[in-house]
Amino acid sequence: MENTAKNYLKLLFCFILLPCLTVNEALAQREVMFAHYLYNKMEINPAYVGSRPSLSITALNRSHWTMVFENAPITQSLNLHSPANNQDVGLGMSFRNERFGPEKTTSFYSDFSYRVRLSRESSIRFGLKAGVSMFTVPLTELVIDDPGDPAFASDFQSHWLPNFGFGIYFRHPKIYAGFSIPKFLEVNYFDNAMTGGARTILQERNYYFMAGGIIDLNPDVFLRPVSYVRIQRDAPWEVGISVECMFAERFSLGLMVRLQESIGVLVGLKVSENLTAGYSFDWSVLNKVPSFNFGSHEIVLRYDLMFLESHSRRGPLYF
Repeated sequence: MENTAKNYLKLLFCFILLPCLTVNEALAQREVMFAHYLYNKMEINPAYVGSRPSLSITALNRSHWTMVFENAPITQSLNLHSPANNQDVGLGMSFRNERFGPEKTTSFYSDFSYRVRLSRESSIRFGLKAGVSMFTVPLTELVIDDPGDPAFASDFQSHWLPNFGFGIYFRHPKIYAGFSIPKFLEVNYFDNAMTGGARTILQERNYYFMAGGIIDLNPDVFLRPVSYVRIQRDAPWEVGISVECMFAERFSLGLMVRLQESIGVLVGLKVSENLTAGYSFDWSVLNKVPSFNFGSHEIVLRYDLMFLESHSRRGPLYF
């Protein structure tokens, strides 16, 4: 079993390092990426749903440029997921609210996963995600030079547009890896159009690869290196790498890097047996204008409830 874990770690580090050598050059719009995605993996991979032996409720708030102007970009999410009494099935629901100036996107999604055991300790889950999103712009609330401009005479609101995604998630007690497309359809909110491949605006298809592992330094201190790669057509590959040092499963402190984009710090605290809190601050290395480069703050809270037969913790949970 020890050799198997070592082989998994070798594959993990190949996964983390190889994408760093192949970053492409291009430009395109993309969805927000959380610094604390480790606490919030179901946002990008539905196959993660049900992988924790509890009903996990996660609330997250990410704020950008809060010292620069009012209505600065903000992302808020609330997720919950749990294994069913049949531990091979996972169920989840998520809500996300995104605001960028006057623009607002609201999303509701549900998730389903099914686990296939590979061995006593390792398994692979297959997940599906489905839901709806709405995009709104309150044009009539904007302060403009010409109040009579007909282009701002009424607010814009899209239909509730459906979407779906899928994912694969491999889990071992000390390593994980996954691939997902959380939103398969490409959406043009202004035309209320959804397509499987034609070029659209506002929401394009993203492909995610992620992996992480645990390295024991001593019985009470661990290193937790994790990585993700996000690929989108006509955009540079986004590669995120973070390494956290965990102390007695109670406190963690780490550094994160998004190649060619930002750097930051991560802090985690297990407040109680059920409640975990995290905070991160990341600083853009692309934005060179000091008056706009105030960084991004992220706060995440996760609460675990155990009330089903499937809610029984066996050993430490690192992911």
